[in-house]
Amino acid sequence: MANILYNSDKLLKYGFEFIGGEYVYTTDIFDNQFVLTVAIDESGRLTTTLLEKDIKEVYTLHLVSGASGKFVNRVREEYNKVLNDIVERCSNNPTKNELVAKIQDYAEQKYGDIPEYLWEKFPDTSVLRRKDTQKWYAIFMTVNKRKLRLSSDEAVPIIDLRYDAKELPTKVDNITFFPGYHMNKKHWITLILDGDVNIEEIYDLIDKSYNLAKK
Repeated sequence: MANILYNSDKLLKYGFEFIGGEYVYTTDIFDNQFVLTVAIDESGRLTTTLLEKDIKEVYTLHLVSGASGKFVNRVREEYNKVLNDIVERCSNNPTKNELVAKIQDYAEQKYGDIPEYLWEKFPDTSVLRRKDTQKWYAIFMTVNKRKLRLSSDEAVPIIDLRYDAKELPTKVDNITFFPGYHMNKKHWITLILDGDVNIEEIYDLIDKSYNLAKK
């Protein structure tokens, strides 16, 4: 998966400094209890370090998918807000196309959930998770169509969603709807976010996936 292409002028305007071959940005989060450092090299690879001020130790629980609790959830939320903002305001090819943005806005407005970027090596991959169960109900990625067994090298945005196992076989058509990419193919479904599926249907799929994640 290709790294995001960042605009150097936008990074500098945002507050990054060019240091040792990297663009580096530092900000306090979580009521100034943590210092977040974001570094982006010239290839677009993004890395982060989150330092807990009081004990001067690196904090990593926000990157652990199974970690839960009010404290880590708040830290994770503020961390992801910063990364979201940087991607949207400083990249030449924002990961959010118009459809992705609408879906994520829908989830935020209805459920109060914002995308989480858990993998530094894959800065354009994010997840939505329920606050109560900490289970994912949506995963956004960009993949080559051949990964979905289509005869094209085009890179496309996709979304993975939970889906009723009994109904999934009749929904998958391997044209628009596919077995879950990188997920359990009996319980997840994948669709390409290219406009072929009506946005209202996608919202309905989001709601169904959210409800399936409560168990």
